[in-house]
This record gives sequence, structure tokens and C-alpha cells, in this order.
Amino acid sequence: MSALAIVHPSNLLGKELRETLGRGVAGPTWQEVRLLTTVEQEVGILTDAGGAATVVQRYEPESLDGVSVAFFCGPIAANRPLLAGLPPEVTAVVLSPDATVADGYPVVAGINARPGSAGNGGPSVLLSPHPAVVLLAHLLYPLAAFEPRRAVATVVLPASLHDDPGLEELFEQTRQIVAMTPRRRPQVFGAQLAFNLLPADHAEEVAATVAAALGAVLPAEMPLSIQLVQGGIFHCLALSLHVTCVAAPSAQAVRKALAASPFVETAAEPRHLGPIDAAASDKVLLGAIRRDEHGVWIWAAMDNLTRGGALNALEIAAAVH
Repeated sequence: MSALAIVHPSNLLGKELRETLGRGVAGPTWQEVRLLTTVEQEVGILTDAGGAATVVQRYEPESLDGVSVAFFCGPIAANRPLLAGLPPEVTAVVLSPDATVADGYPVVAGINARPGSAGNGGPSVLLSPHPAVVLLAHLLYPLAAFEPRRAVATVVLPASLHDDPGLEELFEQTRQIVAMTPRRRPQVFGAQLAFNLLPADHAEEVAATVAAALGAVLPAEMPLSIQLVQGGIFHCLALSLHVTCVAAPSAQAVRKALAASPFVETAAEPRHLGPIDAAASDKVLLGAIRRDEHGVWIWAAMDNLTRGGALNALEIAAAVH
């Protein structure tokens, strides 16, 4: 295989991507892994990629020479100028959770039709979308035979979606509360998040982005209402999903359909499933399922950095090369 590049590799998703490459658990083996950045403070940092020591280099116009796949981490605002100048022979896989369908073609591994690679008529910019899209797609796609006609979802988001600053602020708030020390003014979440739930930042905008990407991923249109909540948890999404289906399946039938997916696994204790149980898992973990008079309730959890991030991105790359 040719060279692979990771652009802006120092955030949480970039780190997870580098570690997953080192374990060789997803995707092909690459002859060379380049780490590139436009952030001056990151240039020259010695880190690891694919199990080897690697220096982060400054992104230059010729940085992608000989590269077939480039992963773009970090905020989409930092990546848009680079994607605009993407060489035609390079396929970009974007791991910016705030990217929209205007930035590229959203893909959830195992669900979308296999997109062509760059230079072969396929899109050159592919999105590994917001982890809520990945989670919802893996729960809704296996239910196609029941003809879903409406879904309502409440997604609890982790602090790690705000990268290291979010984790540090949540940890510091927790420490201050436990130690009963004076509390600092929150900079990331705007209020106390530790031991708390808050409305997610820009919830309406993010929900619209998630719905649009999910509409591009799933083969059939379906009305979807999404509520996003910021949880006082470090990693992993939790999801309460209500689905109304034409076929009115039983809870047992829904569980059987979901368990048949290679991306979904029933939790060891479904009635006690929480986000902590999904940490570092490569699967969507399925919790309690119950029917009411209108449809089926599904409780699930997923790690936003593994299945919702690095693994999905690497499987996208494997599908196009």
C-alpha cells in the first residue's frame, strides 16, 4: 500500500486513530504514515503512529504527494482550506464531528453503498460523521424489514466531544466538588457539568447536521426528531430511541434483528447498561428494549472514539482502497 496521512493528529480522535493503526485491528497496512498539522505549536512534536515513532510535520502543499488516503481530524474550520486544495488522487476521510453534508459524503461502515475511490468517479471527501449518526444508523438500519416510519431520539453526549479541554474541565469540576474547594468559572460548558445534565451547545444546529447526515447514510427517508443533551460523562454516547414501525414488531423481534448486525452486541447486563460499559468497545452495546402502544423503545451506548470515530474511519478507508 502507499502512504497514509493524518492531518491534525493530536486531538482525542487523532490519538485514537494512531493507536488503532498501531494495533492493526482495522484497515490495510500502510508503507508510511505521515503526521501533518497547520497548528504551529504541534510542529516538531515526537509521537507515535502505526506503532512507530513519528514527528509531526508542518502541512505544506506538497505534503500529500504519494498519499492515497488522508484522515483529517480536528474542527472542520481548520480542515476546509486544506480540503479545497486536495489533490485529485487523494481520498480524504474527515473525522470532524462538526462537518456537514456540504463538506463531504457521510459514510457509516457496513451501511452505505460502497463509495468509489478518488479518481474513479467516487467522492474524494468522505465524512466519518458525528458519532450520533453512527450510533443511530447502526440501530435503525437493521430494522428496515419492519418499515420504520418515525423515530424520536434523545442522545446524551460525552465531554470528550469537546476534546481535552472538555475532559479537563469535567475532571476539575468533579475534583472541586468532592474536595469542597472553590469552583472556577466554567469555560467549556458554561455551567457545572459534573454530576449534571445540560442542554447541548448549539443543539438545534447539531441536531440538524446529524439528521441530514443520517438521511444521506440510510437507504430510506424517515422522519426523525433528535434531542441532544450534554452529559457529565467522559466518554461514550448513550441513546434512548423510540421507533414506530408499520410492522409493529415485538421487543424480542427487534432485539433479534439488532443482534444480527455485526456492529451491535447485547450488553452483558442490558437492564444496567450505561456509557461506561461501552468504553473502548468496538460495538454498539444494546440495552433494554420494550414496547409501548406506539412503538418500541431502545436503550443503547457506544464509544464515540472507537466505533463512533477511529474504527468507522479506518473501515471507510479500507472500503475504498
